[in-house]
This record gives sequence, C-alpha cells and structure tokens, in this order.
Amino acid sequence: MKNLLTLILLILLTSCSQQNESYETNLKSMKSFFTEFENANLDAVAQLYSNDTLNYQGAFYGSQIMTSKNELMAYMGAWHEAMSDIKYTADYFLPGVNEKTGLPDGSVRTYGTWSGTNKMSGKSFSAKFYHYANFDDKGLIIAGGDYGDATGLMIATAPDLEVTPDQ
Repeated sequence: MKNLLTLILLILLTSCSQQNESYETNLKSMKSFFTEFENANLDAVAQLYSNDTLNYQGAFYGSQIMTSKNELMAYMGAWHEAMSDIKYTADYFLPGVNEKTGLPDGSVRTYGTWSGTNKMSGKSFSAKFYHYANFDDKGLIIAGGDYGDATGLMIATAPDLEVTPDQ
C-alpha cells in the first residue's frame, strides 16, 4: 500500500512539473502575442496560432466563434485599422486549468487594460479585458477569447455625430 501511495504521489508531482514547464513556455508565447499585436505584426501573431484547430471568441456583442486563422487575423487587423497606439498592460498572468479535472493544463489567462486612440475621432480609450489561450502540444494556440466591452469601447471612441436641424 505504501508503495502504491508513493507511486501515485510521484506521478502527480511529475505531471505538475510538466504542466508548469508547459505553462512557462506558453506564457512566453502569450506575452509574445501581446508584443507582436501592439506592434501590428500580424504575420508574427499568426505564427502563434494552429493551422489545424482554432476556436476564438471575440469581444464584440453577438460575435460568433472564429474557426479559421484568416478570419481571426481579419478580426485582429480591424483593430489596427480603427485604432492607433494600441497597448496592453497586464495586471497579471495566471495558469489555466482543465475544465473537467480542475488541474493545471498549461493554458494561460490574463487580466489587463487595453489603451489606444481611435484613428477617426482622435479619442483615446482605456478598457479592462480578460483573455485566455489554450495550447496544443506544439505550443500553438488552439483556442482563445477576449472578454471585455469592445462594442462599448467602439461607441465611446466613435467620431461625434453632427446633427443639423431640418429646415
């Protein structure tokens, strides 16, 4: 019995160590994502995502899950078309867990603040968001999402409408 408990403990410790290594590697990729995105280097961003499997939830009201890298890069490119000086300041990064087991799975979560300026209006923004990324065994992102009020952000920074009375 003692040998069985020792074996189980050894397996758990080995598994946790591997998950920690995978988290550290994936954390570097996630931080690289934010750096490359801020620099509008979407080719480098695209290299962080899997070509085979992808599920990504955007932050706009009514957003559908994106399942192709082309669709995702268009979504990300639209941010740069509309905004300048985009910057993400992380409050912190956290390891994620498997939804079924509750055990660390190498995924990465982050809470932070996006800031920038709407190109058309010149209005700046600062908004809190949450992001997550799940990775495959090659270290590529296979699922992710943005959670924050992207629709409100766009409305708040939109150019002011000029209303002229009817004559």
